[in-house]
This record gives sequence, C-alpha cells and structure tokens, in this order.
Amino acid sequence: MENYNSSLYSAIRQERIVILDLSMCPNVPKVINGFPYVTDIIMPTLTDNIPSIANCPKLEKVTFDSSTIKILKEKSFDGWPPIKQISFGEDFGYTLSFCISPNAQIDSLDFSLCKHMHLTKHAFQRSRIKSISLPDHITNLPEYVFCDCPNLASILAIGVIKINFKAFSGCNSLEHLKFAEEFYADKFDRYFNDEDYDTTRCGIEIGKDDKYSYIWCLTNFMFYYTERLSDEWSNRIFSFNHINQRSFCVFFGNIDIYSNYKDHYASNISEGFLKTSSRYTKITHNGIYVGSEDLQKNAIQNYYKVNKRLKTDIRDVIKQIEEEVDKLDINSIIDSYETIVSEWTKTKIGDDDTFYSETHRCSYYSDAYLETILPSYHSVYEDHGYTTKWSWTSKEEIDKMHLEDSRIREKAKKSYSKEDHITYLIKEYIQYIANKSAEVEQYLHIGRAKEVFEQYGFFHGKERVSELNKVIII
Repeated sequence: MENYNSSLYSAIRQERIVILDLSMCPNVPKVINGFPYVTDIIMPTLTDNIPSIANCPKLEKVTFDSSTIKILKEKSFDGWPPIKQISFGEDFGYTLSFCISPNAQIDSLDFSLCKHMHLTKHAFQRSRIKSISLPDHITNLPEYVFCDCPNLASILAIGVIKINFKAFSGCNSLEHLKFAEEFYADKFDRYFNDEDYDTTRCGIEIGKDDKYSYIWCLTNFMFYYTERLSDEWSNRIFSFNHINQRSFCVFFGNIDIYSNYKDHYASNISEGFLKTSSRYTKITHNGIYVGSEDLQKNAIQNYYKVNKRLKTDIRDVIKQIEEEVDKLDINSIIDSYETIVSEWTKTKIGDDDTFYSETHRCSYYSDAYLETILPSYHSVYEDHGYTTKWSWTSKEEIDKMHLEDSRIREKAKKSYSKEDHITYLIKEYIQYIANKSAEVEQYLHIGRAKEVFEQYGFFHGKERVSELNKVIII
C-alpha cells in the first residue's frame, strides 16, 4: 500500500473488511481514504510518515507503536479517532510547525522520555491537545508554541526557564503549569498577550472567618478570597497570581501558585509586590510637576515602616529617645558645627579643565530637633573650560561663613533645652506615623476597605466578595 492501488482498495471495500492490518507493510500511503466498513487499523512502524485518515466513518481504533515515531510533520494524526495519550520514545527528534492537526482529538502528549527532542516555533499551535509533558532538557518554549490551543489545560515542563512571545496566547483553559525553579515569574502575564490575563497582583489580608481569608488587592482595588491563611500573613502585603475567569495553578520548582478566579479566589505566593497601578505621579506643593514617581509603591513601603513602628510600645520609644538624648555631649556637637568649603580643579590634556566647588555646613551629629538650631547646608558647583579664572571662593566669603557659624553656635548653646529636645523628637515620631499612615490610606485605601469589609459579615466566600466589589472605594 505504499502507493495508491485502486484494485486493492476496491477489493477491500467490496469485501466489507472491518480490520485493516498493515503491520507487515514497510510503508503506508500519506492518506488512508475511503474504507466505510473498517473499524480497526493496525499500523506498521511509523517514523517519517504518519498517515492521515479520511472517509472511514466506522473507524474506532488505531493501533500503533508511538515509541518508534521520530518526527511529527504538519497536521499529524489528522482524521484519527480520539486518542487518550501518545507517549513517544527516546529516539523522537523533531516537532515541525503545526505538527498536530486541529482536527486530531488527542487528550495527552507525553515526550518526557525523548532525550533528543527539538521544539520549534508554532509546534502545537491550533491543536486541541489537553495536556503535554516535555523532557527536562527543553529549557525554552518557542514563540507561538501553544498559541490558540483552546483545550490545553496542563503543561509539565520542569526544565523550562524561558518563555517566548505569545507562547500561550489564546490558551483559555490553562489550569496547571510546572516549570523550573529558576523560571522568572515576574510579568508572567505577558506570555499570554491576552487582555483577559493579568497575573501579577499584590494584596493584603484584611479579614478572615472560620473558612476563608479575604484579600484587598492593591493593584486593581478589588476584593478576593482564599482558603484561610495562617496567622503569620496578617497585616502582610504579598504577591499573588491572577487570571480573570480562569482556574489556574503554577509550580516553579517547589513554589505552588493556585488561583481560581471563577469564584474570585486568590492564594498567597511570596512576600513583596510585583505590579502597582502606576496611576499616580509626583507633584510638588505649589503644583509644579517634577516627574513621574510610583507613589503607590512608596505607600506600600511606608505601610511596612508604619507597621513596624506601631508594633513598638510608645513608652519604649519615649524611653529610648530619653536615653539617646542623655548620652549626647551637646556642647561638643554644637562646637563641631562649621562650614567647610572644598574646591579643586582637574586638568585633562587636550580637553576642558573642570572646576569643582563643594560647600558643606553641619555638626558631627544631627537629628530632627538639632536641625532646627543647627541647620545643615550643602551645595555643589561645577564648571568647565580652557581658563584659570575660576570662581574660587574668596577668603572674605569664607570668613563670613565662619562668622555665621559662630553666631549659630552661640545662639544654639543659649536656646538648647534637653526637655525641648526630647519633646520635639517624640512629637516628630508621632507625626511621622500620622503622615505616613495618611499617605498609605490615600494611595492604598486599606482602612476604607476594612470598613466596607465589616459591613458584610453575614456573607461568606464568593457571595461576600461579590457584594464587596459592588462598593466603589476611592
């Protein structure tokens, strides 16, 4: 049957053959076509040619040895009956682009034993496979390798550390992935290139009941829930993965990530944060734009700082401040207050000379209170050119600075009060917490989220977060 034989084909049809045993044939045609009564086909050894099957309406079973297959060309297994699993052997070599037919009903492909497998771009694109296992030596998933695989739910690829453009685009059924521990998970959503995917989130547990913990997401300002987290996660911001309207599980080495957003579900992954909304920019008090800054990320960092301070008893803080102030040799600190002017030039043959001037005024020790009586000052000046007439600071100007220093020192000695010093530092400590707490609330809305959360205590799990997300929090 290496070539089409009309007489042989006709004879098989006329005899209403139901089992077509080709196991002794050295080859098979590219297409096995037009056997209306055949229910079983037994294939010979398949290496370079996997035939497609057409017009065999009663075909239920194909028997073949997948361990002998060495290459998958375009549209392999086209027209074959449903196959639960195909396991390939050590000698398998190549997957060409679009190697699995879009019509092939294959549940699982297992390449885990293939020692020399080479994976190409577009290899499984548009196929309907449900799961796949790749050998350990595959470290790179090429571009579009699983693009538009609507049924693909599971990928086992424990050697993979890199994924290329649109490798998972259109894979809307993905539930389970396992990659190498070294895989870089940040910005994982970009591999999907799909607006429905947004896998990087950071959040905080704002409450819990007997069964669930409830998460306030600091990326999109929405509520989610998860199985009850351990108490160690209370008040900790953590990152988690998210896929809209998907069930999803990712393993990076020993790290398990599971999220089921069909029910607004989240799971803790690792401390830290991956992505913020980036909708805030820095503006000065007088309204002058001074550049872009992620104030939301700053607020997250301030949250940690404020929490750390709030965990310390204020009485211990006061005691520590008193002890620190008592240790200070205030007269020595005041006497050390002076202005130092450093100036020098650098000469480059065939190039501009450079003149540097730095003025620095301070004492050897300073804190918030001492800055009010011993204000520090720092300036840097730089100039270039072919000249020796630099703007050196004159002796008269330096003398004026030193005179100003002596006046400040004299005034500081007269005005200094240990009680005022301690009181000022205590107030500054409290004001810092107040200011940073206000900033945290302004950009993260954690306090407001907790208020809203408490209003829906009669709901649990999915029902609770569904109601919570109807409330607009700004």
